[in-house]
Amino acid sequence: MRHKIPALISMGASVVLAVVVIVMAVTALRGGGADRADASGPPAEPAADTTADTTGAGQDVPAGPTAVPTDTSWTGPDVQEQSAAMGQEYFADAAFLGNSVLSGLWYYDNDRLLPTDESHWFWADSLTIMAASPYAAKMAGQQFGKIYIEFGINEVTYDKDTLRDAFNTVIDQLQADHPDAIIYLTSVTPVSKYCDENRSFKRSAVLAFNDMLRAIAREQQVWYLDVYTALCGEDGFLPSDVTADGVHFTPAHYQLWFDYLKTHYVPDGHSPAAPAATDAPAEPPADGADSAIG
Repeated sequence: MRHKIPALISMGASVVLAVVVIVMAVTALRGGGADRADASGPPAEPAADTTADTTGAGQDVPAGPTAVPTDTSWTGPDVQEQSAAMGQEYFADAAFLGNSVLSGLWYYDNDRLLPTDESHWFWADSLTIMAASPYAAKMAGQQFGKIYIEFGINEVTYDKDTLRDAFNTVIDQLQADHPDAIIYLTSVTPVSKYCDENRSFKRSAVLAFNDMLRAIAREQQVWYLDVYTALCGEDGFLPSDVTADGVHFTPAHYQLWFDYLKTHYVPDGHSPAAPAATDAPAEPPADGADSAIG
């Protein structure tokens, strides 16, 4: 019996050793499976690169403050009709530059919509855009928020290049003296059918002139007011019963112009952006003007 005990101990140790070996083998097999890539699963995440990036490429840049959008949309050159009608408060800082057709806005403003102070009005009988620069210079001493320019009937048949140069000169002058002003370029008003048939103030010439004005407004980033459409009849002419000379019209007809100004405006503080395209102006008729009347 004494000789059997060492043998039993030796046998038990062998069994224990065998069990340990088996357990280690199984553990090794299970661990090795984690190192094999599974073709059906996503690839393992690459280890983070601890190498310093001295170029800044690939690094997360903290987001800066969100920029406040600036209203630079430009729907022009045409002034769109607005749903709310403006009153005296909008026109309080307005100036008006033009000929005798424009002067009717001052004479016949029974509702006192526009400024009554003469310092806001710069016009003369038979004044043309070629002679308007000195009048624009008189405006330099004041700061206006809106400037309305109305010329064309007296020079409707003048040379196109001369007209464009004169308009550009005056607009540049006004923009330099009043950089924050909204500048409106007013269309030539319609003429009567009698005037069209008997004088050189032709409807076709007025329409061609207005095409040119609209193109200038686009190029100069100012605004074009289509007063012509507001004042003409269904046939495109100034109604004969509202005019004595085919060009100027009655106080009652000026009310249509007032109504148009109330609802066609650019809100204060609007900054026009560069135009998307350039309109090709229609060619005005050849030189040779009738006697100036506006």
